[in-house]
Amino acid sequence: MSSQLKRLRVMTIVMIVLLFLQYELGISTIMADIPSRSPFSFSIAAFRGALEQAGGIAPVHAGFGGLLIIAAVINLILALATKVRSVQILGVLNLFFILVAAGGGLFFVLSGFQNDNAS
Repeated sequence: MSSQLKRLRVMTIVMIVLLFLQYELGISTIMADIPSRSPFSFSIAAFRGALEQAGGIAPVHAGFGGLLIIAAVINLILALATKVRSVQILGVLNLFFILVAAGGGLFFVLSGFQNDNAS
């Protein structure tokens, strides 16, 4: 049990660092004054093209978002392994809110960087 909690503590620190970097990259992306484009439906090519048009920071911000999702899944697995109900609930909530934030970012890009309410 102790080794499981130690791994979870380390993963939590990694998550905090990643969240801080993601926040800073998001602020930098917003401050970059991204040119608007017309809204589009989801396709990988169009999404990637929109990120590339936005500039160098936006793809990095999106990449960190992907890393955060992977880290949140690992965090959930470690939390479930502890068999401590409160830790398990926090692991589920962690993944849920990371996915909500990723969805907001996705909808912001799909809106052509025009709908600030999405992110």
